[in-house]
Amino acid sequence: MMRAFRTPLPLTFRINMSGKYRESVRRKLTHVLFPKIQAEVSTMAPPRALRWYPHDLAYQLDIPKDALKKSEHMQALHKFMVQANEVGAITRQEAVSMIPPLLLDVKPQHRVLDMCAAPGSKTFQLLEMLHARAEERDEGSLPTGVVVANDASLQRANLLTHQTKRSNSPALIVTNHQAQKFPPLYPKSGEGDATREPYRFDRILADVPCSGDGTLRKSPDLWKKWSPASGVDLHTLQLDIASHAARLLKVGGRLVYSTCSLNPLEDEAVVAALLRRAKGALRLVDVSGELEGLKRKPGMYAWEVGDAFGWHEHPDGGGRRQRNVAATMWPPGSSEARELNLERCVRIMPHLDDTGGFFIVAIDKVGELPEEMEAAADPEAAGSKDGKKWNESNRVAPVIAVENAALVESMRAQYGLDDAKAGISAGLMTRRAGEQDKATPKRLYFVSGGARKLLDAAADGGSGLQVVAAGVKAFERQAAEGAACDYRVTQEGLDALLPHLEKQVVRAAPREIEAILCRQQGQPPSKEAADADLLRPEDAPEGCWEKDTLAAMKNVTPGCVILVTRVHTPTSGASDGNDGNDDKGADADAKKSKKDKKDKKDAKRDKREGGSWSGVACSEDLAVACWYGHGDKGKSLSVLASKAEGSHLLYQLRESMTKK
Repeated sequence: MMRAFRTPLPLTFRINMSGKYRESVRRKLTHVLFPKIQAEVSTMAPPRALRWYPHDLAYQLDIPKDALKKSEHMQALHKFMVQANEVGAITRQEAVSMIPPLLLDVKPQHRVLDMCAAPGSKTFQLLEMLHARAEERDEGSLPTGVVVANDASLQRANLLTHQTKRSNSPALIVTNHQAQKFPPLYPKSGEGDATREPYRFDRILADVPCSGDGTLRKSPDLWKKWSPASGVDLHTLQLDIASHAARLLKVGGRLVYSTCSLNPLEDEAVVAALLRRAKGALRLVDVSGELEGLKRKPGMYAWEVGDAFGWHEHPDGGGRRQRNVAATMWPPGSSEARELNLERCVRIMPHLDDTGGFFIVAIDKVGELPEEMEAAADPEAAGSKDGKKWNESNRVAPVIAVENAALVESMRAQYGLDDAKAGISAGLMTRRAGEQDKATPKRLYFVSGGARKLLDAAADGGSGLQVVAAGVKAFERQAAEGAACDYRVTQEGLDALLPHLEKQVVRAAPREIEAILCRQQGQPPSKEAADADLLRPEDAPEGCWEKDTLAAMKNVTPGCVILVTRVHTPTSGASDGNDGNDDKGADADAKKSKKDKKDKKDAKRDKREGGSWSGVACSEDLAVACWYGHGDKGKSLSVLASKAEGSHLLYQLRESMTKK
């Protein structure tokens, strides 16, 4: 173990499991970049998928992270990873850090709390799970659940916001509270039970502050700082956080407690004390059959208690000791330890599978907590500090709803948004600070129904949340002459809004969108695109030459226009519903009915957005937000995405165009 701790960590990352283009990212890595690296560095072990991570979406390269810039193909991999990370397609993350979210078993309807969330890689993973499983149920649907990502440090909460905004999720709320004082949230007046029981969470992740001795491979400076006193200093805080998590959890819910420490005072001692307090209301989950291939050690039954002054045999023994040594640090008797099933805790050791050190345990809430444990909740958790609202104390502007019927109507008129289906009027939010004109704020954020419930609750009964961020930026104020709405759709908001847009959407040929993205990247278009663009009419915007695209462009007004690749070729004939499967009975009928509905929807869309066409087909939908304007040089279409986003979109488009 000590020999392993003295070696650097390998490079690990994972592909976004809910990303629309996850398979193309995987193909780029496994078919292009990895083989070139292996040919270049013949002594390096082949890049491999982590065998225990679902769908082979996490990878390990046996090189330190600083080696990525040392050769041509390494630099190509590094450039791709930086761009893919920036747009949320992949996440650089230590392998052991990926385990806790997987053991939570998040479903799309779950209300999830990440109590100590910064820097945000686990939160991002939770959001992926929330969205991926929602899409499994209904393609393009939003999850009804929500992920609340909390951190005690405002600075770290801002970092958390930066990391998680790549998810483009309307089901995210970022908050700033001490985890052990996270406030209870009550339903809005008139909703729920008359007793107004607080909202409880279905899943809670408590990756608590710890001494970090399991991270010695990543942070070698800890060798000089480590002390037995570190675990003693943090034990009480860790137990307070775990206890409060149990209060916030609903019966039938699951809590995952984890640390990046191997010190039993921060691990099994906290778990044993928590179970004793709960008196049977909490039960450790046997996860030995989950994450097949993960090498692990069971939890410990016995350990010794030591601090800066030495080892101590008994809680009430004599001798000099630190003031914060607590009786809960000592192990239970051997028979009680077995009754508590402490062996169900998971210990990840660095020498078992070339990882860092980590501790994880999954805990199910099987009954109500004892009254004395509920009553022990911190009275300051009601959301105030020194007589002031937490928001006022920390000068973070509150998130407020945009209740403007005229604004929503203008969006319906401009973009054909069906408010009944999209929930725009209920989901638009903004921040009060920095918005001089409250009626027309500069940015509008869209939150899901599950997130809106908690945001409404946050403003009720004095139990206010310190909200740092919420939802996805969906609209920005940018007026265009002749447009019915003063707001444009953002690129990051398209995932949530595109299924509900009936106007200002144009189906364009992949080569046309490629040419427009190339112009943004400063790259020359393909010869085919360049030749075709020479033949476009004078009144057509640069990058549009297909007859059907030009016809569709006449149906949009200046301002924000969404270009979407044509996926289908209606001229090849309508489907007869037989896709080659031999399914019989109700399942086959259900599949055929769903396919028929999709075919009708596609035909209607193609007729509205550009009709049939011939040329290079694209295997997947790809949407690009553009600004359609008219300048001295004529009409133009400019990409409304960052250069990094544009680069990734261009790669995805080209990769998709090459698939047969």
